Amino acid sequence: MNGLIIQLDSLTSNIIIGILTGILTTALLYLISRMFADWLIPWYRNIKYIGIDVSGVWETKQEFEDSKEYSLLNLKQKADKLEGLWTISITKNGSDQNEIKTFYVSGSIEDRFALLISKNTDRRQIGIGTMLIEAIGNGFELKGCETWYSVDNKTIKSDIICFKRKK
Repeated sequence: MNGLIIQLDSLTSNIIIGILTGILTTALLYLISRMFADWLIPWYRNIKYIGIDVSGVWETKQEFEDSKEYSLLNLKQKADKLEGLWTISITKNGSDQNEIKTFYVSGSIEDRFALLISKNTDRRQIGIGTMLIEAIGNGFELKGCETWYSVDNKTIKSDIICFKRKK
């Protein structure tokens, strides 16, 4: 009877040790995969990326039928990935007050073409748009087309946009 209890205790302890080592191995493999995906791959992509660098602050002024807009696009670039904030100051014609809207921007750049998606940072408001822009000349100008949902007109609109690098 004592031999049977010792065998069950060693069997139980072997099962528990097997389960614990399996959990520890899983946790270790997960940490290694996250380290690889979060640090090693982006570091390697930054080293290998040889395209244009569009990071920095860009500005544009636009005039529409019913308003004037001044905007700043602050881009951060990691290899071919872009992200940042786009702040737009809107002044309605005949008004002295400005409406400020801020959008989170993310996208990518390939060769000299950037594709950006913008989403309103204020989740209480509708605001989404896209931009396809090209780095022109020596890279101090981004020119292309933007599309967005106009809340005022309840329609999707588009227009040409030209950003200049702010010094």
